[in-house]
Amino acid sequence: MTKIVPIEELIIQEVAARELPKDIQEGVQVYWNELTAKYPGMFNGALYSVINMENDDGTVTITCEPSDYAHYKYSEIMDLGEYACRSMYAGCILVSSDKKLFVSLNGVGSEFVGKIQGIGGVMDPSDRIIGGATRKDGSTETNKLSPLVTAFRELEEEVGKEIRNSVTDIGKSYLVTNDNKYGFPFVFYSSLDSENILHAFDSFKKETGSNEVDRLIYFGKDDTAELEKYESGQDIGVVDLLKIIMGNCKKRN
Repeated sequence: MTKIVPIEELIIQEVAARELPKDIQEGVQVYWNELTAKYPGMFNGALYSVINMENDDGTVTITCEPSDYAHYKYSEIMDLGEYACRSMYAGCILVSSDKKLFVSLNGVGSEFVGKIQGIGGVMDPSDRIIGGATRKDGSTETNKLSPLVTAFRELEEEVGKEIRNSVTDIGKSYLVTNDNKYGFPFVFYSSLDSENILHAFDSFKKETGSNEVDRLIYFGKDDTAELEKYESGQDIGVVDLLKIIMGNCKKRN
């Protein structure tokens, strides 16, 4: 079951990676060899796996450890118990200046081709706030993993620098999870209207040849019926999250 939690404060605690039991290590390698034989373009990148999540009235604490994509893929087909890999990702719902809510329709370069999702991807070990961030209690954290850094990086990588540079305001952030994946989508407000966002994305596609995102799809704040058509073709929680944001947009207006 998918859960959506509005975040007031996010605390990420990193711990050292546990060594996987030998039988799991062997299973991961065998399955990865099968996947790469079938999909030669697959890449075993680094990611983080959630060990524990706690929510104290909007203060969300995540404990995570380093892992990799091969481990995550094996966890999708095998019950690994305490050694399961539960990946962390981040991204955004982009709101245009004319109040349209943009998500991406995944292209052939994505594992989730044909599905809609927030514009984003897996959190990378380099996605950190180096200068420090101030928490509610006044303490300062440095060199901490930051889903906001991931969200901006992924926005530029997937839809281009022009759209990334158009972000003028950051709205609410959320935790979206089905206990196998933990996502941190933000609401980003753009200075571009919907027509110019689509134009900027088309220019980016022509310049780069990127095929990870097929196209951008947008919904108005009253397009609930249109949105529901995508319930069978979505990444976890996107439709319900968009409905929440639609409601907040109405209040903001």
